[in-house]
Amino acid sequence: MSGETKTYRLKLVTWNVGDEEPLADFTDLLDLKTDPLPDIYGIGLQEVVSGEYGAYKSSWTALFNDILAPKGFCLLKAVKMQGLLLVVYIKKEDLLCATHVESEISRAGMGGWWGNKGGVSIRFDLNGVNVIIVNAHLAAHRHNSAERIEDFLTVLDTQKFRDKDVDHILDHDYVFWIGDLNFRIDDLTQEEVQNLIEKKDFETLRKKDQLIKCREEGLIFCDFEEGQLDFPPTYKFDKGTDTYDSSIKRRVPAWCDRILWQVHDDAFEKITIAAELLEYKSLPFYVLSDHKPVVATFKLKVFPCQKFPAPVIFDVEKCWKAGQNVVVRYKMRKNSELMSSSRDWIGLYKDDFKHLNDYVTYVWARELAEGCPEGVEVTFSGRYLSGCRGSYRVAYISNYKDTLLGLSEEFQIVS
Repeated sequence: MSGETKTYRLKLVTWNVGDEEPLADFTDLLDLKTDPLPDIYGIGLQEVVSGEYGAYKSSWTALFNDILAPKGFCLLKAVKMQGLLLVVYIKKEDLLCATHVESEISRAGMGGWWGNKGGVSIRFDLNGVNVIIVNAHLAAHRHNSAERIEDFLTVLDTQKFRDKDVDHILDHDYVFWIGDLNFRIDDLTQEEVQNLIEKKDFETLRKKDQLIKCREEGLIFCDFEEGQLDFPPTYKFDKGTDTYDSSIKRRVPAWCDRILWQVHDDAFEKITIAAELLEYKSLPFYVLSDHKPVVATFKLKVFPCQKFPAPVIFDVEKCWKAGQNVVVRYKMRKNSELMSSSRDWIGLYKDDFKHLNDYVTYVWARELAEGCPEGVEVTFSGRYLSGCRGSYRVAYISNYKDTLLGLSEEFQIVS
């Protein structure tokens, strides 16, 4: 297997939505006309309406669920901190290839106690190669480069993960950092920048970009890469238009919204991992907020198969009768990283389930199942199956970080 790799296509989106609700067609945002679709989506939003709703109940999450679930995707994880929201989706067929899923938050705004600035992240292992996506919103205003760097360092210093080998952001094999990083364009007036934009003289603008200059000085994002900024600055627009700020403040246009990445390409002996950037662009026709969304698509190399096979294997009848008890048999591998627990559970899901909390009903798993090589049985009560019809699956969820340890083949529930 030496030198062999499998390729996943990752689509990243960053967008400051300016406290607006998701009232638009997101076909282009999510690249829904491509065939095949990306394998993984990482969508990071800033200035989402805070309110009382968590990551899974946000109107934005609900909309992405409704769009992507029918296309065969499952929400792997969602995390929200004030206006920062990050969601990661993966094709259902690859759901068991993503393990050790965690999220973290870092508050940086207003001395760190409020969280209006900072970062959220989702990390996971993909076929044994670890990946992290960070969505950040750094300090605003042209003169605050030092504060932005401080916010960046706060996110790096405060996020810790349970995996002892990969307990910091920069320990991951693939690091993707997206967000409204708020770096501005120096020394030029709004009129001068707009004239350069009209001429498509992005080279001159790049020389004045604060983030590029800070990276060149080694102050931030050391060893990260970024695609060429060959699109107009994405901030600041009059909402509902393509017109740069016409208010009395007349803010200078800037590339506030960015996507950068880092790869530890020498992390493994048998394969060389790599991230190939396929596109990096803005989508100027979205006028929902005062920012334009920025998207990037990558090809990621990972191991050709799961480094750790699914710990739980199901033996499920292909046809269930609604309203009747059903026995489900499963086996747990002895060499599983996780011991079974009486707090583990097995959920019944419609085949188009949106995330692991989207179950119909569940039963508790059997403790110490790994000690029974012949397998163990659990029973779903017909009382909870009476209203079920159509295609379903069962999934084994570990109490440890709600980890998915097994997913059955599709089966039918009939009258």
